Amino acid sequence: MHADTLRTGLVAGAVFLFMLTLNHLMPVHRDDYDYSMVWKTGAHLASFSDVCASGVQHYLLHGGRTVTVFCLQLFLWLGKTAFDIANALMFLALVVLVTMHARRTLAFWNAPYRFAAAALLLWLTLPHFGEVAVWKSGSTVYLWSAVPAFLFLLPYNLALKNAATGTGVRRTWAILPMLLLGVLGGWSIENLAVTVVAVACGASLYARRRYGTCPAWMTAGAFGALLGLVGLVAAPGNYVRYDVQGAGKGILAHIGNQFAGQGEMLLYLLPVLLLILTAWRLYRRIEAHMEVSPAGRTGAGTIVLAAVLVLLTLSYFTGGWLASALRDLIISGVLTPLGHTKPKTIHLFTNLMSGFEEMAIYWLTILLFYARVKRQLGLTAAAVRTVATRVPISAVLRRHPAARYAAFLMLLAVCNNLVMLAAPTFPGRAAFSSAAMFVTAALALLNDPVRKAMFTDAARRTLCAAALLLFAYTGTAALLITQEMGAADAARIAQIENARARGETVVHFPRIERTNRALRHIYYEDWDNTVTKEGAMEYFGLTDIVVEK
Repeated sequence: MHADTLRTGLVAGAVFLFMLTLNHLMPVHRDDYDYSMVWKTGAHLASFSDVCASGVQHYLLHGGRTVTVFCLQLFLWLGKTAFDIANALMFLALVVLVTMHARRTLAFWNAPYRFAAAALLLWLTLPHFGEVAVWKSGSTVYLWSAVPAFLFLLPYNLALKNAATGTGVRRTWAILPMLLLGVLGGWSIENLAVTVVAVACGASLYARRRYGTCPAWMTAGAFGALLGLVGLVAAPGNYVRYDVQGAGKGILAHIGNQFAGQGEMLLYLLPVLLLILTAWRLYRRIEAHMEVSPAGRTGAGTIVLAAVLVLLTLSYFTGGWLASALRDLIISGVLTPLGHTKPKTIHLFTNLMSGFEEMAIYWLTILLFYARVKRQLGLTAAAVRTVATRVPISAVLRRHPAARYAAFLMLLAVCNNLVMLAAPTFPGRAAFSSAAMFVTAALALLNDPVRKAMFTDAARRTLCAAALLLFAYTGTAALLITQEMGAADAARIAQIENARARGETVVHFPRIERTNRALRHIYYEDWDNTVTKEGAMEYFGLTDIVVEK
């Protein structure tokens, strides 16, 4: 076996085992209880026919995401272990597909470092990771939508690349598979479904106009995607839900949602955006034919940044006294004078500040490593300004195919988010597929042979050290807190079972404090929220669930 293939296999095994562990520790909660029953009937899923009947009910009463709802309810019926394995495999499949799209080839197994980078960047930058890639009801909507969509678009990507090099193949046998896969890609989640249809149709038209021919499988796939999109948006349940969520919201609210959703995505994408920025500057330096500047000395700003990082880390591991002091200062000095002292407001702000230090440590660590890489690559402020004046954007795009491809992916990601203008809300998790496109763009730049030649050995070592440190920080925290959270949830389930055995229908729980932590790699809502409470009450046959204040 080739050494690179073996390394890729080891990375894939590690990714799968890590995700399987995280999924195993993650309890059933929130919407999972509703979907563990035939929709709006209160009857537990007991057979495959129940899964199908529930899908029809959901389509008529709540929404058109029939494919993802079917997958969710099927695995909730089959059991948690089956779901844990399937979900870990789905994330691994996304890593494989992102690597293929970035390299524009099926051969992902001979690029272990790109494969590992794809897994790490998806782990770090997918918004609300625990909600979209671990929690059952969330992962089937976002992760399980992205995998068939990215798989469906892969033949288009490869066909356009091969057509440009004169190696296209018609593949008439692929007409029916592409039609069916197109239906799955289009019947996914609303914004991604629109993007899938646009890309498939656009690629088909481009191939016909540019090369004078369009393989039948491309047309069949585009038609299938369109059929899937129609099935998604035409669901009667969509209009029922929109009447509830979208009532009274004008266009300004929809525009405001864009700023919130796109902005939150960019915060998560910080390491990817810095990688892209570094690659862009190196491309310009290549075109300017400039010598590499000698590595500069550590500046005062970097020293201050490091000092703040040390202070935050010390506070984080000794009770969070810095975040507590800052929280109290803002409550007394800002919120109280403004009159924002309602208990719910204070609770939400306190919850936000409880995650302040871990987020600040994460961002400052990234910025410190970025500053070091810049020095090692000689990207001084003067050098960056010089190449910017000498080399226009158009010159880089014209000369470097990888830069054009990455720019297209980033534009596609932004447009994918813009589709959410039609939605009444734009939660951060809805940027899942757009974030994956940005990750693909960064990997495409790192895969460019021209780009790889420009990274010094010292810069590569720094990037590897940053990757290991960031994963160790977030991965360890995610496993530990999920284990703690899962144990607390299991104790509640045992308490419910004991109460029901005694004929009691009211249970009292202590509050679970550490939820939605580890940079949102943990997702858990305490049982006093309406969704969990009402769903669990119906599922377990309770009349009330009380979470102690």
